[in-house]
Amino acid sequence: MYKPKIFLIGFLFFSVQCFAQDSLLTIKGAVESAFGRNAELQQLYAQLKQKENLWRTETGISSPEISYFKEGIASGPGDVFDERRITISQEIDFPLTTSYRLKALAEEVKSLELQIKSRENEIKAEVKSYYVEVLYALYLQNSMQNQLKLAQELYNAVYTKFETGMGNGIDLANAELRLEEAKNDLDQTQWTLHKARYGLFYAMGLPVEDQKYSIGFSDTLRASDIEISQIMTLAVQEKQPDFLATEHQLQAADFYIKEAKSNILPDIRLNLYKQDYGSGYNFKGFEVGLRIPIWYPLEQKGKINTALARQDEIRWKQQEIRLNTKKQIEYAWHNYSVSRSIIKRYNETMKEKASLLQSLTLKAYQLGEVDLLNLLNAQQTYLTSEQRYLTALRDYYLQLLSLEKYLEEDLVY
Repeated sequence: MYKPKIFLIGFLFFSVQCFAQDSLLTIKGAVESAFGRNAELQQLYAQLKQKENLWRTETGISSPEISYFKEGIASGPGDVFDERRITISQEIDFPLTTSYRLKALAEEVKSLELQIKSRENEIKAEVKSYYVEVLYALYLQNSMQNQLKLAQELYNAVYTKFETGMGNGIDLANAELRLEEAKNDLDQTQWTLHKARYGLFYAMGLPVEDQKYSIGFSDTLRASDIEISQIMTLAVQEKQPDFLATEHQLQAADFYIKEAKSNILPDIRLNLYKQDYGSGYNFKGFEVGLRIPIWYPLEQKGKINTALARQDEIRWKQQEIRLNTKKQIEYAWHNYSVSRSIIKRYNETMKEKASLLQSLTLKAYQLGEVDLLNLLNAQQTYLTSEQRYLTALRDYYLQLLSLEKYLEEDLVY
């Protein structure tokens, strides 16, 4: 088992100014809400409860039948008869058949438990991903505010030059357009934030009346800097709940085949009765019957073929799970690795240099040492590197969450 390094990363470099926070929604609280309110998950819990109790109806023991029998009744006066009796009848499947059936049901319960575990992992990753999207939208909004501030500084510098006769109308028009575009970009981030918030609320199953603008979000996340080889990551494919669930489904199908084959053995019928030959119920009797499966080639052969086809279906499903898991892990691993490199490079070199370049170029433009094009290029480099860093940071977390589903570890919290 690998030992992850824990460190604090990203979503720290800005001071987030969001709406008033009457309540703070943490990533842990969001996940707990989803587990308690997710409609699909609650349905699976209900299905599990049904499956856990199904064995009670499949024991192969039918309800006993009580009957009253009277024969040889005379047509003359008085209650004259030859015999009467009270009978209790009980039908029982052959014990081996019942055993196979109950074992199959037990395997189906285990399979459903693993399917629920898999769905819980997916829901946790889904909710955490929406939470990351909310934080990304908040920081993108902050970045757009910074872009607006730079656009305003640019406009002010160009306007000052224009007023003193050192600038021209073309530069001023360009600066005005840059300022309006920055305002548009900032407005667009508001929709991005709303979309992320409501996506998170839906994933949590949060009631409409509780979806308030006053809900605040934590501005920091902890992440595990995993250093694990690609081969080791891929080695967990057949330990995934989805895959293990199909293993139990295969076992269940195998038991259903054995159950169908065991139906060649006769079911049992028992009759116990007390007899009255006119002097009271002083006699007892019993009867044992066997139900002979003479239609076995028709009825049970169909059940066997159905169970065999079910096994083939499950084996193909296993192959699909293997391929899909490998694809998802490969994609997440490589994207995680790329995002990690971009984040590291930005923090170590690009952030400071881009900021310094933008600041120095603005001063140089104000002094008339560079033209507007150089200033625009410096500002664009600064903003582009910052926004690319934000995108990489979001991807970094999202790919960690994709890996989290398969590694059974809380990599983002």
